[in-house]
Amino acid sequence: MSRFYVPPECVADGKIMIRGDELHHARDVMRLASGDVIAAFDGSGKEYHGVILDVGKEQMTVRIDKTIERKVEGCRLILVQALPKLDKMDLIIEKATELGVAKIIPVTTGRTVVRTDAKKENSKAERWRKITLVAAKQCGRSTIPEVMPVTGFADALKALNDAEIKIIPSLSGNTKALKEVLKGRKVKSAAVFIGPEGDFTEKEINDAEAAGAIPVSLGPEVLRSETAAICALSVLNYELRW
Repeated sequence: MSRFYVPPECVADGKIMIRGDELHHARDVMRLASGDVIAAFDGSGKEYHGVILDVGKEQMTVRIDKTIERKVEGCRLILVQALPKLDKMDLIIEKATELGVAKIIPVTTGRTVVRTDAKKENSKAERWRKITLVAAKQCGRSTIPEVMPVTGFADALKALNDAEIKIIPSLSGNTKALKEVLKGRKVKSAAVFIGPEGDFTEKEINDAEAAGAIPVSLGPEVLRSETAAICALSVLNYELRW
């Protein structure tokens, strides 16, 4: 069954109105027509199954036959990701969405190579938003991660005061094994800080510790930034969400 995203304001009176890029995909790419059955989600946890009533130039109208409200279970995951080189952030955004992350905070750090101006940041933010939509559609999520504007490391620390547990994987020797830190924990929110190529600076790790973050090790191997993000989120997803 084809699956689409619709904003909550496009759901009313037992019908769904599919517009914009999703309309183009449904009508011109998928070649869907009246009578076809589709699924749609609104990003807030609700999913709809229904039948296409009409395909027009500006919108597709779908009759809702079934509404499913999916509750988000377990721990709310937050990823604080130092901007990596090239287009690796695209991969990280996609995989974080698939792994159930609720919020992604891109950050610049002392060793971040990538530096962007406001115009480029806006363009990247729009691309990242689209990546979360596509990934959510593909993996069956009924919610969409919130991708925050690029911020500095100090501001990211302040924004995470409500996370019950914060971990910061590091290559420094003064770390604990991640499995030991998570053992037996039951929390409603968790944040993980992933560093850039070259790791966090000593000051950043100290500042994170002062804010309540626990330095952890992901194992003896040195992982790339994108690999570290996927590894840490997979462990958190397994240990804390299900």
